[in-house]
Amino acid sequence: MPKEIISEEEIPLPVVKKLLGQRQKESGEPLSFQQSITLEHASTFSKMAPAASVKLVERLMKSYDIPRPQAVQLVNIAPVTAEELKSILDVRATSLNEEQIIEIIDLIAKNVS
Repeated sequence: MPKEIISEEEIPLPVVKKLLGQRQKESGEPLSFQQSITLEHASTFSKMAPAASVKLVERLMKSYDIPRPQAVQLVNIAPVTAEELKSILDVRATSLNEEQIIEIIDLIAKNVS
């Protein structure tokens, strides 16, 4: 358990993987059960580099006015079709048009490693 919560913010899976990997190496102690399970999940489902995922979240928020929680989910899931993207976002509640949806799909595809 953390000693003190410094801040709360949604972060992409690649960043979770990086942070837990660093904690495991630096502490010299095994991770807690929850941390181990989280690291395993993040390792399995991370689809891009940590730095790329952070930049992509920021770009989605700035360029397409997507709220942070949804931008993080887009990075985590990395949809490859417009239908997948639409199922993650409520496109009726956003101002995204079809061209922007395709741009987002292309952006995500370029960052997937």
